[in-house]
Amino acid sequence: MGAEAEAPATEYFIIRPKKIRLIDILSLLILRKSLTSYKFVESSGTAKDGLRADWVTALTLLIMKVLDKIKVPLKWTGIVVEFIFNLFALNGGIRIIWRIITGKLVIPKRDSADFRSMIALIDGRQDLYKNNSLLHYFPLMEPQGGFDDINLFDITAMAAKIAYENPAYIENTVTNHWKMHFVGFYDCWNKFLEEKTTQAFIFCNKAEDADLIVLSFRGTEPFNAQDWSTDVDLSTLLAGKLGLLHLGFLKAIGLQNETNFILGFPKEIEMNADKPFAYYILRQELRNLLAKHKNAKIIVTGHSLGGALSAVFPALLSYHNQSDILNSMHSVMNYGQPRVGDAIFKSYVNVLMRVKYQRMVYRYDIVPRIPFDLPPLSNFQHCGKCIYFDGWYKGKSVDEVPNPNYFLDPQYVPRMYLSAWGDLFRAFFIGYTAGKDFKEGIVSILYRLTGLVLPGIACHSPRDYVNSVRLATIENTLFV
Repeated sequence: MGAEAEAPATEYFIIRPKKIRLIDILSLLILRKSLTSYKFVESSGTAKDGLRADWVTALTLLIMKVLDKIKVPLKWTGIVVEFIFNLFALNGGIRIIWRIITGKLVIPKRDSADFRSMIALIDGRQDLYKNNSLLHYFPLMEPQGGFDDINLFDITAMAAKIAYENPAYIENTVTNHWKMHFVGFYDCWNKFLEEKTTQAFIFCNKAEDADLIVLSFRGTEPFNAQDWSTDVDLSTLLAGKLGLLHLGFLKAIGLQNETNFILGFPKEIEMNADKPFAYYILRQELRNLLAKHKNAKIIVTGHSLGGALSAVFPALLSYHNQSDILNSMHSVMNYGQPRVGDAIFKSYVNVLMRVKYQRMVYRYDIVPRIPFDLPPLSNFQHCGKCIYFDGWYKGKSVDEVPNPNYFLDPQYVPRMYLSAWGDLFRAFFIGYTAGKDFKEGIVSILYRLTGLVLPGIACHSPRDYVNSVRLATIENTLFV
């Protein structure tokens, strides 16, 4: 208590989804009262004081309320759907009838190496790709023994994709398909949700004298309403020199106090072995690996929510002056990442942190366009260099993607629906035009149909990011 009393005050703005009422959302639009006057908002004395919400804020609150209500049925829907798809996949599709008759039916087990999440059902590729055009345009690393022949775009896109799978699946992929060294899978605790909500894994290119260490965070799971609510949340916490940061992402990576960043992220912490916090356990694992692999370089990656966590992680290392790890960090490479912080955080990452930061966005992917960049309530901005891929897998470097705040600019609506139709049409033929490695199955095509209802959802699939880094043609000067 004494330490908390002495800690400097900080700025915070917290939205409590469970306390949001429909009458509150209507009131925001009609009465235009100060946002901080509502019971579902908690804030410091100056944060957003007197601010009145617009219809975008009301829509965000409605989405958060709906997600809070459906999180249990959505979770069980996912369990049932994944079980059924795996049941058919493991028993040869329609041949399942014969297996039932002969008593040879294989029952899916969620923790087995052959069980696939919805992400892997959409895109089941496990092998790395050798002929990536981006490799010729982006020489990330000077030749270092066995490291110079590794395609970093492909390996990070694949690592971000398989992070959605169970530990056995990931270890099998790294060990048997990539012929690399699996270090560990980490299931990490969220103090505020009181459950393990953050997952990551680490691997090296070799078991001894490794040149490359990759840390990959799991992203937004399709049937996890809490993940989606975190992505759209407008709650923030002032993180000192790092600026205003997204509170949900801080909680996911190990925050200890939601109203004071200094208390929230002490440099050192004691942890329960059964409830590890992501930032602290992963920091220690990387330090241990660098002691063993002294010349190795670290790359941090993730897709969706995982991309957000991989952006916050090195910033926290910098905040705590963890130069031993930062000096060995080569780059951050994210796919479909939501916004993480404000303009101060953007400047800190781009200018002061001195870590290469690349983020990839495919077409009208909805997630990189949230939370909204609409001051004064929502001041979220992106960091690093953006590589934008259009529907024909042509990449270009941009400061901001088209329609940066999703659906708020009506001129983009027709284009978004046309892009969804284009992606669906191409899915039937890409296996013939690009090769069997790109052939799409029934689950992938069914998923693309969601884009005809809500454009941008289907564009978020890791499949299109893997396709992008494997098929892209780009400008020669893109990475200069």
